Amino acid sequence: MNKIVGYLRSHWYLPLSLLLAMIGVAIRVPQGEDIVNLGWDVFFTFPLIYVSYAGLRRERAFSLMRSFLSMIRFSYVVLLFIGLFSYALGALITSYAAVLVMVPMAISTLKGAERERYIPSAAALVVLSASLGSMLLPSGSLANLYIAPRLGDEGTMIMPMLPLALTGLAFVLFLPLAVLGRNVRDEIFLHEEIDTEGSKSMRMLYVCMMIISVLTAVGTFFWMDILILFLVVLLIFDRKALLSVNWAIPFSFMLLSLFASSIDLDMPGMAPAIGITELIGSTLSALLLHPSSDPVTLLRAVNIGSLGLITSMAAFPAFMMMGKDRGRFAIHYLLMSIPVAVTLTAIAVAL
Repeated sequence: MNKIVGYLRSHWYLPLSLLLAMIGVAIRVPQGEDIVNLGWDVFFTFPLIYVSYAGLRRERAFSLMRSFLSMIRFSYVVLLFIGLFSYALGALITSYAAVLVMVPMAISTLKGAERERYIPSAAALVVLSASLGSMLLPSGSLANLYIAPRLGDEGTMIMPMLPLALTGLAFVLFLPLAVLGRNVRDEIFLHEEIDTEGSKSMRMLYVCMMIISVLTAVGTFFWMDILILFLVVLLIFDRKALLSVNWAIPFSFMLLSLFASSIDLDMPGMAPAIGITELIGSTLSALLLHPSSDPVTLLRAVNIGSLGLITSMAAFPAFMMMGKDRGRFAIHYLLMSIPVAVTLTAIAVAL
């Protein structure tokens, strides 16, 4: 019983989603069409992405990046690499998984270099960079996975989101300067050995699986075919990987879908939709506003609105990792993300 309570506490969004689903059912009992349209593609595509990340992490593939960082001697270059890699991973394995990889890496790197004072701002840099990168591909977030296949004649989400993603990339190049301030020429030296043990063949397997999962997210492959393929491969080579998936996330998504199917909201426009996303999160905003929205407008709104939100899927794990520095992290993240969100909002409204 204690394990169940502990699990629900650490995955607080699951019981909250269940409560909302129960409210939704009380408002309107779902019909057969509602069940069919719950977003099963997202439910199964997310584990495809997540299991690739989890396998690479277990095989210590990301420790190779840490080895590369140990050869860099300038703080700016270290933070720039961390920001750029967070941006790339945010697009490929979701901003949530990117934060789980890059925040611990940033913490261990800065501790090894005896630069602990930069940890809260570096963690904020990781979260913001991963969130900006996640704007580019469907694999960046649950909201993207849900909206992207429903763009219809708009095609893929890359072109509608490219101006925002490129603007975000420009911010990622600048943010290390904001973290370091006058210490931009600061030199660092890492004082620890890095464990890079792991199977090269398994790393290559998970890299291939990650590429396939991203292609599945953009619609190149049908998710059910890839799901069967991944299940067969994992049952043969790595059964434990199936247990490494955070199943609370896709189950929460399905429960939120059930709640959203009972609510009828009108799309309020770009700026109000961004504000709604700031209040309730990108996933629930995508589910609630999608039926009556222009999907491109909604796509831009939920991605911009997720910035600056401490309770977002990307920011909250980093916030919990900060311990006694949570307050400093929250301040740094808000100070970094607000100018970015304002700039991207202005661009999105102008498009």
